Amino acid sequence: MKKNSNIISILQLLLIFSIVSCTEPYALQSSTYESALVVEAVLTNEAKQHEVKLTRTFRLDENENENETGAVVKIYGDDGSVYDFAESNGTYKSTITFQAIPDVNYRLDIETSNGNNYVSNLETLTTATPLDSITATPVISNGVSGVEIAAFSFDPLNTSKYYRYTYEETYKVIVPRWSPNKLTFEDDNTVEISLRDDPETRTCYSTNTSNDIIITSTNELLEDRITNFPIRFIPQDDYSIANRYSILVTQYVESFDSYNFYRILKSFSNSGNVLSQIQPGFIYGNIQCTNNPNEKVIGIFNVASVSSKRIFFNYDDIFPGQLFPDYIDVCDIKEFDSSCFGPSCAANGFFALKSGYQSGKLVYYQNEGVIFKMVKPVCGDCTSFSSNVIPTFWE
Repeated sequence: MKKNSNIISILQLLLIFSIVSCTEPYALQSSTYESALVVEAVLTNEAKQHEVKLTRTFRLDENENENETGAVVKIYGDDGSVYDFAESNGTYKSTITFQAIPDVNYRLDIETSNGNNYVSNLETLTTATPLDSITATPVISNGVSGVEIAAFSFDPLNTSKYYRYTYEETYKVIVPRWSPNKLTFEDDNTVEISLRDDPETRTCYSTNTSNDIIITSTNELLEDRITNFPIRFIPQDDYSIANRYSILVTQYVESFDSYNFYRILKSFSNSGNVLSQIQPGFIYGNIQCTNNPNEKVIGIFNVASVSSKRIFFNYDDIFPGQLFPDYIDVCDIKEFDSSCFGPSCAANGFFALKSGYQSGKLVYYQNEGVIFKMVKPVCGDCTSFSSNVIPTFWE
C-alpha cells in the first residue's frame, strides 16, 4: 500500500489541525503531537490474501509513520466467517485467500499491543460493475501536448454511482550509452578492461503507482455511465512513453460514505496551502476505539468491488512521425587518461577517474595513452535505477 502514503500524510495533517482547532494562523509545533492509529484497509471481491496496514502518526519533525506491531487483526462476516491476519513488517496479511461476497456485512476488528480495541462499522460489498475499457488519446491539456488515459464504465442498474481509480504504470527503459566494456580497479594505479559478465543492463522496466485521489460520481447524471473520464495525463516529452508503455487501471465502486471520505480528503489535498488560516478539522472515517471513544483513529475500512484493465502502446502509436522524448538525463561522455598522475591532469587523470567516476560506466577505451571514455551509471546501466526483470504481463 505504498501508493497511499500521501493520503496518510494528509490525514496526519488533519489530525494535527483537529488538535489545534483554531481559526487564526498558528505556528505548528511538535508539542501538538498526538499519537493516533492509522488504518489502511480495503476488502474487495478479488480472491487473494488481503492486507491491512497499521501505522502510527509521526511528529512534524519526523519523516515517516512508525509501523504498529503486535496487533491482532481480524475481519468478521455476519455469515459467520472469520478471517485472521498475520503480521509482517507492519502489514497484516490474511492467512488464507478469500474475497468479499454480496449481501454479507463485514467488520474489521483490531486489538493493539497496548490493549486498545478498534472496530469498524459494518460494510457491504458494492455493485460489481466492470471497467469496460481504457483508452490512450493524444490531447492538448493546459497548452501541453500529451497522451490522456481515460476510463469507460456503465452500470445499467444505476446502482454504482461512486467510483475511485488507481493505476500502475510500467515503461521500457533503454539506456543511450550502453557498452559491453567493463572497467575494474585492480589497485591504486591499474585497471582491468573486460567484457560484461553481468545480467542485461541495457534494457529495463520501471514501474510507478498512482499516489493521488482519483474519484468521480454519476449521482447527478441521467444514467450511471463513466465516459472518457481522465485517469492520467502524460506530457509528450515525458521519457516514460518514449519506447513502450503499459498502464493497469483499477476501478473501485465505492459506498457513499467511502466516496465522501475520499472526496473531502481530495478537496483538502488540492486546497493549496495546507497550513491555511481556515483549519478543516478532523475527517472521521468508520473506525472507532471501543474502550476509549474519544481517541482519534485515522483511516477507513473500505469494502469495494474491483475491476481492472491494462493497455499497451508505443510512442509512434500516439505520435506517429514525431520526435521522441529526450532521455531522463544528459549523457555526455567524459574522458580520463589513466597514464596521467600529475597535478596537470587532476581533473581527468587516473585518480580523478577512480575517485570521482568509478561508479560510471565505460563506453570506450583506446590503448594509445590508455584513454577511458565514461558516462554516468544512469546513462550506461539501467539497473542502477530500474529493473531488468521483464514483467510477466509484458507484451
